[in-house]
Amino acid sequence: MDYLHDGSFEGALTGIYQMFHNRARIETDQLLDAKTYQMNLWCSYEIVVSDRDQAYKVAKSIMDTFGEEGFKVVLYSYLYESSDYGTLLFKFLKRAYKLGGNAITCLSDDAIFNIYKLYRSVVRESHLMLGILRFAQLDKDIFYAQYEPTYDLTGIIAPHFAERLKDQLWVIHDTKRGIGAFYDGQKWFLQPIDAFEQLQFSKEEAKYQELWKRYFDHIAIAERKNPKCQRNFMPQKYWKFLTEKTFVLKPREADTTRN
Repeated sequence: MDYLHDGSFEGALTGIYQMFHNRARIETDQLLDAKTYQMNLWCSYEIVVSDRDQAYKVAKSIMDTFGEEGFKVVLYSYLYESSDYGTLLFKFLKRAYKLGGNAITCLSDDAIFNIYKLYRSVVRESHLMLGILRFAQLDKDIFYAQYEPTYDLTGIIAPHFAERLKDQLWVIHDTKRGIGAFYDGQKWFLQPIDAFEQLQFSKEEAKYQELWKRYFDHIAIAERKNPKCQRNFMPQKYWKFLTEKTFVLKPREADTTRN
């Protein structure tokens, strides 16, 4: 039996609840995203309708059994956006409940390790983004950062910047997924965001970026330049939004003609 959920975290947890209560078989039953599901003449399927109460019961059970760290593994692995996340989670929980509270440390078990791999990938990239995200100052004293992470990270890196930049107004824009984290000076929140086609940068922004590029160029030791090593530490896919790897922004004409 294939169980099809709506792709949300709540939908996946609802599917887990129903699979456990329907005594799904770990060998053959799957929990899949309905949006990417390939219909098969020989396979029966059931649509999972997201249910907040059922999802909450699963989340509470995970938290009670495996603690906050265990729930973090489950949540972060969802942010990997694997098409078979639901099936991997079902196998993980089936095995983990048998092993008990320390199950997330049993990495020699395939069912545990398969979820943990997704979790570690998300953690690694989220830590990287805390260091390489670049903010640009807009004309209304709002700081704007755009990026295209491999995984869905915005909701887990936003609290860091809400703490570090609590005296600023800022936006973190995931241009790949069309979602943004907004901070209004008191709290942050997520919401869909369209492409910013009319960004108005402050008069000072180009100057700051030029200074940063000069600093980056001058601290480099010419004799020790190693592009291959640099790409190993900073994969080229992240260079698109790095100030030191891009052209300096030009303030729009509207910035220099305002009263």
